[in-house]
Amino acid sequence: MKLVLTSALFFIVGSLVAQDYYDKARSYFNADNLDSARHYINKNLNRKPNAEDYFLSAMIHEAEGKNIRALADYEAVIQKEPDNIEAYFQKGLIYYNTASIDQAIKDFSYVIENQRGSETKAIYYGYDPSGEKGTFLTTLQSMIGRVYQYRGLCYQQNGNWDQALADFSEAFEYEANADLYINRSQLYAKMGRESAATADLKSAIQLDSTNYRAWYNLAIMDESVQLPPELIADEEFAPMLNLVGANAYESGDYSAAAMYHSKAIEANPEDDLAYVSRGKALLRTGAFGQARRDFIKAMQLEPSRTEAFYLIGNSLFHEKKFKDAVGFYEQYLSIDAQYENVWFNAAMAYLSLKEKDKACKYLQNAQRLGMQKAIEMLDKHCSSQ
Repeated sequence: MKLVLTSALFFIVGSLVAQDYYDKARSYFNADNLDSARHYINKNLNRKPNAEDYFLSAMIHEAEGKNIRALADYEAVIQKEPDNIEAYFQKGLIYYNTASIDQAIKDFSYVIENQRGSETKAIYYGYDPSGEKGTFLTTLQSMIGRVYQYRGLCYQQNGNWDQALADFSEAFEYEANADLYINRSQLYAKMGRESAATADLKSAIQLDSTNYRAWYNLAIMDESVQLPPELIADEEFAPMLNLVGANAYESGDYSAAAMYHSKAIEANPEDDLAYVSRGKALLRTGAFGQARRDFIKAMQLEPSRTEAFYLIGNSLFHEKKFKDAVGFYEQYLSIDAQYENVWFNAAMAYLSLKEKDKACKYLQNAQRLGMQKAIEMLDKHCSSQ
């Protein structure tokens, strides 16, 4: 009788110690102290590990970027609990993020096909290998929505667009979130359904007004998009400012374009592209001197930005400083003689300087490069030559 009690006592103590190691490992993992988390979970792995120990070990491996070891641990979870859909989900995420698409589809499909017998209100742990979500808690219902979404992304990569769209639509039955709208919008864009893609991106922004991916993709698809004032000052959105500025320029809103590029320069004073782009917008607003300063600054930052030569020439041309403008046009043409606009602008400057022979020669070069307007000017000014 004493032996039985002693064995039971050792079992209870051992279980308590194992639980203590697991709790410490979990606590350190949640605090992003991976070394300590690994130390304590290894103590359990060296004893009599259960599925929970292997699952936590796998998540620690993922956080360390050791996906192969994580996969081995998730397989160990499945060996101990063959119906553990969490492990299949996590395996699928790893395979998806490592471009093993077919295997990811198999694991996601297993979760979808076997989730009916699971407890719907149970809390599940997950780890997103992409690093965007980190460790997350989810219910089965939310997890299944994510599974449909990820399987849809897999089908999309495989070119199975109809199956991808079906999975995205099914995911909305479980949970609507900004990422889902964005992902479906990208599929719509590939399918040529631009209005549907734009609508999904706007829905994503309604759910998450500061979602960078949604705003960025919307700016690519819709050149009329302008960022709200509160986002212009947000450092996260700084890389988008040049894109939105370029869109504003193309749509003819040159003041807005200059403003966006100014904000880009505030965020990164070494951004030579932003100086060139702001200078081009300023040219359109008539701020020729300020534009010229931007082009000069761009060349100081990046000497290979040779387009600044002819842009400086344009600023001088607008100020009727034709002789100075010609000097910059010639400098550009000595580097690149294949841009018909520069030949044409130089010709106009030479005409203004009463140098008709040179002007006609430059118009001929512009015509040779395909500029139709040069033909009209040749007929008007050079027909006798």
